[in-house]
Amino acid sequence: MATHKHRPRNFRRKRRFYKRKGFWLSLLLGGLLVGVLGYVLAERYTREYRERAATYDLERINVLEVPSLIMDRNGQEIGRIFVQNRSIIPINKVPQRLIDALRAGEDSRFFTHKGVDYIGILRAAKLNLQGSSQGASTITQQLARNAYNLKEVAKLRNETTIQRKLVEAFLAMRIEARYSKQDILEFYLNRIYFGSGFHGIRSAALGYFGKEPADLTVEECASLVTLIKNPKHRSPINAPEVNREGRNYVLGRMVEEKLLAAAEAERCKALPLRLNPQPLRRGTSHLYERIAEAVAQVLGEDELATGGFKIHTTILKEAQEAAERALADSLASAEARPGYTHPKYAENRKASATPPDYLQGAVLVVEHDTGEVLAHLGGRDYSQVPYDFIESGRRPLGTAFFPFLYAAGLSGNQTPATQVEDEAMDNRSVMVGGREGILGEWGMEVAAPVYDGKITARRALENSKIAATVRFGGLVGLERIAQTGVAFGFPMERAELLQRLCVGWEEVSMKQAVAAISAFARGGKTGPATLVYLDRVEDSQGRVRYRREHPLLRSRQAVDAATAWQIHSMMAGACFRGSSAGAFAGLLEKPFCGAGKGGSTHDFADTWFLGYNKRVTCGVWTGFLQAGGGPIYPGAFSRDLALPVWQAAMNAVAPAFGGGEITAPDNVLEVAVCSVSGQRATQFCQEMAEDKSSGKMRSRSTAVSEFFRKGTESQAYCSVHSGTSSDGLTAIANLPALDAVPIIPKEPFIIGNDPYHAEVPSSAAVSRDVGLIRRRTNVLDSLDVGDGDEKISLPQPRRLVIEEE
Repeated sequence: MATHKHRPRNFRRKRRFYKRKGFWLSLLLGGLLVGVLGYVLAERYTREYRERAATYDLERINVLEVPSLIMDRNGQEIGRIFVQNRSIIPINKVPQRLIDALRAGEDSRFFTHKGVDYIGILRAAKLNLQGSSQGASTITQQLARNAYNLKEVAKLRNETTIQRKLVEAFLAMRIEARYSKQDILEFYLNRIYFGSGFHGIRSAALGYFGKEPADLTVEECASLVTLIKNPKHRSPINAPEVNREGRNYVLGRMVEEKLLAAAEAERCKALPLRLNPQPLRRGTSHLYERIAEAVAQVLGEDELATGGFKIHTTILKEAQEAAERALADSLASAEARPGYTHPKYAENRKASATPPDYLQGAVLVVEHDTGEVLAHLGGRDYSQVPYDFIESGRRPLGTAFFPFLYAAGLSGNQTPATQVEDEAMDNRSVMVGGREGILGEWGMEVAAPVYDGKITARRALENSKIAATVRFGGLVGLERIAQTGVAFGFPMERAELLQRLCVGWEEVSMKQAVAAISAFARGGKTGPATLVYLDRVEDSQGRVRYRREHPLLRSRQAVDAATAWQIHSMMAGACFRGSSAGAFAGLLEKPFCGAGKGGSTHDFADTWFLGYNKRVTCGVWTGFLQAGGGPIYPGAFSRDLALPVWQAAMNAVAPAFGGGEITAPDNVLEVAVCSVSGQRATQFCQEMAEDKSSGKMRSRSTAVSEFFRKGTESQAYCSVHSGTSSDGLTAIANLPALDAVPIIPKEPFIIGNDPYHAEVPSSAAVSRDVGLIRRRTNVLDSLDVGDGDEKISLPQPRRLVIEEE
């Protein structure tokens, strides 16, 4: 019989602790106490960060960059500098596949959280404990960080990453409460940096793939999204394999989030990385780029990127705008000519990877004593062709080189009255535009140029005579011409000493040309080699961060003052009556005391006009950036293309920089010479010319005033009209003459009848101080054959009778 152990009646089985009364109540109360205590501590600890997050102005969340204002010399705004390469687009221009890729790569619960993804934080904490690096910032937190520069603020406050992320989190929750998810996506995608200088989704899409965002494929969207975590090291340009690996990771995440089919993802992963960079341009003009570059040099690129500066420049707004309008009109007029064969600007408005080779131009206006730039137009359209001709371009001067060639001669043994032969020249002696035939006479800039035989150097330069100038160059010597070019600042140290040097064959830059032509206004000293764009820079608080000093700018003495004055007067003559006749007629400055010289190349591919007044020099170029493209059009002359732009620019600067006189130095003498022989004029230096009022041929004086450096003035009297030899000795013994002593008139005109045509125009060189008085007078000197085409009535002769012896 089994035995049983009996328990006492009063025995009670001990209950487990979690079944005891009060356990759960105690646990609840304890948890509540800990929670309250934790909340109090957390609230106290995070109060500072929450309060700081509340100070940020949410209205400024989409202020992407504070521009720096560009002011002209008179305080007028002429532009703005935006450092970041960015173009804003609305969210409805962003494809859904890009948003899906963004969610998969950056924030899968974007549409469900309120700014902070707590699940993501726990996941990141777990992975970090396991040794993997994982972030948990949401799209909204990233927006807060970038919009308000929270990283820089944390550095200044010496805060930890956790402290900075607390501010981000509280600010993100404020943003979520204020804006819709679509607004937040738009703010984010237009702001985020994608590397390689591209800010915002449109800039990145064009910069990497040459597409608008709406045209991006799934794999291209993934390539862009992977850049967000590390824009520099995942760049598809610099690290294509790293970018491809990141792209494929984003595609895999899209599959995990059921945003992309697995088969489609595998297809996209197998595709190569195809780039087609067509980036937006940061600046809007060549001028803005030069100014931004100048500011970056004095303040630093990082400082410039902060924005908010007021940049006071030397630019004259009126001159800049006038140059832009005039150049656009001139080039458009050239392209509108019948038979124009080159690409036209209007047909190439859309930017392409290869810059279109349409007609270009450049304008540079400088105050030549200070180097201050008044206008800078480096090209026709910066957005299409950012190449700055003023900074980087070089083209042949063509006939605009002539003043410097003649300066080489006049600074030596030649004078403006030196005689040269103006007759056709075999092109084989110069070898431009071909090897055979006659050297062209394009310099006169007329349709049917003519040769004038023996002419003076002044007349050759004023009319831009090609053959005569080449012969003058032969008198000077090619080595001396090259040395003089170097003295003016041209890169001719290694120029080949060939005759083509005389027709402006060597390439020069706009800066060199403007500095060189300034010498003729500055007593032979070239303009400053260094150009000045900045006067001062002020920050957003009005404090001057940079102020330009005014050191004595270096310039070189290219030629002596007398030579400079002689060339100046000859160029002025070209503008009054020579190849650029009428250049001064369209100017507002009256009288205009400056000068200028137009120039065209032998192939009509380039035209120039370089000119100045007392204070300002302006250079204009038109042509093609690529050499060898043929003529602009046959007969493209500077007077039609470059001169009108120069006139517009000079008129714009006239109110502020007009006036003043360029005076001759003391060692220059003014002497009357015969324009035909180049020798000293006498009262007999006359030529027959048609009287436009009557249509009859009349005599007129050929005497003109010429400028000589003291010691070079001609001593010989005119041997063409006065019967003297070139050495000044009389040589009229062999001429039919009357033994009569000429009467020197006391007045310029005879009152009453003048049967012997003794009237002498007041412009004739008549003086009691003439060194050589003619003692014998040529019978022909008293005849005016102006009416030679009229019949002379003679009595009928009597009948001849021969009588027989």
